[in-house]
Amino acid sequence: MSCTAVSNFDDLLNLESMHNWPVNKQLADEDVRSCLTLPTEGVEKYIMPLEQSENLARNPGKTVMAVYDVERSIRYDMKLVKEQEGGYKLEDWDQVSMLRRIQASQGIGMSWRNGMLHFKIFSN
Repeated sequence: MSCTAVSNFDDLLNLESMHNWPVNKQLADEDVRSCLTLPTEGVEKYIMPLEQSENLARNPGKTVMAVYDVERSIRYDMKLVKEQEGGYKLEDWDQVSMLRRIQASQGIGMSWRNGMLHFKIFSN
């Protein structure tokens, strides 16, 4: 049995199709202003590794996570917040949305890899 080394995140996933990312959504107006609302099912199924789940349990409501922009090769530290209603938000998202000039109705794809939340923005 042989293994092929993957040298680039692009080789793991077709970056050009939003539907190939495990978590994806169309951005709403509130998503581009400050906090990014994340799909609850997608977060719980694809993003929440055991260590983050335990961290949320120890620090009720918030945990800091690394977030990586695959197009710009920039890493950010953001807070993943579990709301009382059970939903999730990514605080400090405005540092990305302002820099990238992200607009409502654009799509975003997200995936958990190597201890970071990777994302890609898709045009309208």
